[in-house]
Amino acid sequence: MLLAALLIGGFIAPSGGPVGPSDSARDGDVVGTPTPLRNVPRDISAVANGELIVYRMPGMQGKQVKATAMLFLPKKAPPAGGRPLFVWGHGTTGWAPHCAPSVQLQEHGTWIDGPNAALLAAVLTMGIAVVAPDYEGLGPVSAGVTTGHGYYDLSSEGNSMIFAAVAAQRYLGGRLSGQWAPAGWSEGGFAALAAAYRSASAAKADPALEYRGAITLAPVPDVPAMNTILWQDIDNASRSGLPPTAHQIDQLVFANAETIYFTKTERYAGYDVDPRQVYGPNMLKFYRRDWQACIDDLNAAVRQDIQSYLSASASHRLNTYPGVRGDRPNSLPEIRRFFEQNQGRLERSTLPGSVLWLYGTDDITSPNSVTYNVINKMVANGNDINLSVLEGAGHYDVPVVGLPLVQARLRQLFAVGR
Repeated sequence: MLLAALLIGGFIAPSGGPVGPSDSARDGDVVGTPTPLRNVPRDISAVANGELIVYRMPGMQGKQVKATAMLFLPKKAPPAGGRPLFVWGHGTTGWAPHCAPSVQLQEHGTWIDGPNAALLAAVLTMGIAVVAPDYEGLGPVSAGVTTGHGYYDLSSEGNSMIFAAVAAQRYLGGRLSGQWAPAGWSEGGFAALAAAYRSASAAKADPALEYRGAITLAPVPDVPAMNTILWQDIDNASRSGLPPTAHQIDQLVFANAETIYFTKTERYAGYDVDPRQVYGPNMLKFYRRDWQACIDDLNAAVRQDIQSYLSASASHRLNTYPGVRGDRPNSLPEIRRFFEQNQGRLERSTLPGSVLWLYGTDDITSPNSVTYNVINKMVANGNDINLSVLEGAGHYDVPVVGLPLVQARLRQLFAVGR
């Protein structure tokens, strides 16, 4: 695969809900005593010890909430002055608390963050500590995590990352150098950019923290624009009159299933979105009944429903499936407002430091025209973005093929491994 780099510029705290105004605890404080992680993938456990930490952060609804993160420390001796910190944002797992990577790992022995165990193991081997937040609303309810995930919400995902870094710094103290960098894949790629956007809050919360730069792998930078292109492909496939291919069915699944998480977030965050304007009857049923399903189970259920629908009549086409109403929900005022205030605000901002952006040319979640358009706008706003184009790489390939670039950037940011 050709790689082309293009430079463009244990005790868990008792269960409880949101912390009330009378509680004087600070955002970023660790709650209780971190506990050892179970079922850690072998490539990570061979080089690091893992703990689950519970910390406080500002929530989407204006209240302080509890959040969780997996904290990994390399087994080899730390350098003088402490280790740098890599804050990792995972890909989409779901919207309900039990879909958190830490819960799936501890309770089911399942690593659900795609191909990224090997990436984290490589980072840990470099002597860098890793903290991997579950994000707001995802995590064990026994630790006080409450339902309400900020799926592609700029403040929620940025704060989840930032205050995981603050919590790690307060917990580990001199074992960390204070230098930190957010990174992430897919949804986590957006979370990494959101952390960069809000990075000044980290130093304000703990002056020992020094932001160094961000790394984003296969983010979806403009969901409405991506949806428009996706639905053009679905319409074209429907007009052909040919039976849909597995790839075309995958596109329709993608255009339907994950929208549930967006709608749940929009409504939770106070946007007046009516699900009946977003979904036809089949997906409206999924929205009401299956919003707690994690992403793999939700995709499988939606795919089965689509296939049953297509098989029921020769007249049924991909674009007549009674699911998401094409890309028309993009024009609904409250949905437009959500994306303008989150992805749009990020796009219009100037982030501190540099950003390494890894993009695969075969990634259907972020068509090249969408990716390049957003990056061009951000560069015009004064952002220092290094875009690395991975030829032939799909969404799940980017962390694997791009790992040498991630390691090289970390050596630059942290002066490690030289």
